[in-house]
Amino acid sequence: MNKIETVNLKQGMYFEAPVYLDKDFVLLSPETPVSETLVKNLQLWGFKAVETPGSPQGRENPSQNPASVKAATLDQNVKEQEGLNRARKFFAELYTFTRKIMDRFRDDNILNLNALTEEVKKAIAMIREDDKYVLRFQEIAPAEKSEYVINHSVKSTILALAIGDRLKMPNHKLIELGIASLIHEVGMLRIPKKVYEKEGALDEQEKKLINAHTILGFRSVKDLSLPRDILLGILEHHERTDGSGYPQGLDSSRISQFGKIIAVACSYEAQISNRPFRSGRDAHTSLTGMLKEMRSHYDEDVMRALLSLLSIYPLGSYVTLGNGYVGIVTETNDKDPRYPTVKLLLDKGRKLLQDQPVVKTGEESDIKIVSVLNNKEIEEIKELLQS
Repeated sequence: MNKIETVNLKQGMYFEAPVYLDKDFVLLSPETPVSETLVKNLQLWGFKAVETPGSPQGRENPSQNPASVKAATLDQNVKEQEGLNRARKFFAELYTFTRKIMDRFRDDNILNLNALTEEVKKAIAMIREDDKYVLRFQEIAPAEKSEYVINHSVKSTILALAIGDRLKMPNHKLIELGIASLIHEVGMLRIPKKVYEKEGALDEQEKKLINAHTILGFRSVKDLSLPRDILLGILEHHERTDGSGYPQGLDSSRISQFGKIIAVACSYEAQISNRPFRSGRDAHTSLTGMLKEMRSHYDEDVMRALLSLLSIYPLGSYVTLGNGYVGIVTETNDKDPRYPTVKLLLDKGRKLLQDQPVVKTGEESDIKIVSVLNNKEIEEIKELLQS
């Protein structure tokens, strides 16, 4: 590899081979010219050198290229959009499947276990291939309105499967976990829709109805020859490790693994989602709140798996860096969940970046995440990106 000092990079320079920021990140594709913005950002982020197996080919001829020079992040952005599009298609298909399964069970009391198994197998394959996209719910999931239970079930299943896979659960158990998670809210079908979609606060009777959904779900499927772990996942997903959950008040030693995993996936998803009676919390606040409750509410191994999947600043979070730039978290950091990879969207003046470069955050103040954007700020950025 040839090391090129950042100070020697000039606008319009291009290379015969890819240029790397590190061994995993391609900064420039062959013959993509260096832009002035790229040079400034590399200096701003503190990168002193880049590497390439090739050599510089000189400067571009301005008459042969567009006036606005695009940095090599274009390739990265295209791949990201392709990944998000695959994730959106996957989510929509799983959503449609889940709605049909739930409708069939509500109307005819029929649960097609073979169809559930095949759909969960497809979900496992997708999550293993594209987890960094399918976990970005803010960007791939439709707005939650009248179909909250379906949205919730699909997102919880994606999270539960990702957690189970991270915990190295055997494949046959992972399939059972996916089935349990996909139908874990089946008891809600036995409760009037006006109750679980109520826009105001629930009264005591309505709370009792909602809290009964785990038992109602368990009773409604217990005669369908489902594996025991699936039944326990449905029954126990609101149990808490200190015994404060429901319906049985079990402590950690008595809660099944499925119950523990679905409890974490279900709780996290519920917190980040909009409901008729409240707006969802941002992913960072939700996750850190759950970490504080880990010893009393959630299994530590399951929470560590969730943290390794999402990082402290979960995938899809909109964040501000120490240099004032605004970006979105696109990849986690297995070595340190505090410092994920961020795609920059706005400069410190809140103007849209054309190149939208990707940077790995770290301890340095300039490239360290200092805050998370609220929902209003996120919507403003989305509007700006679409304009």
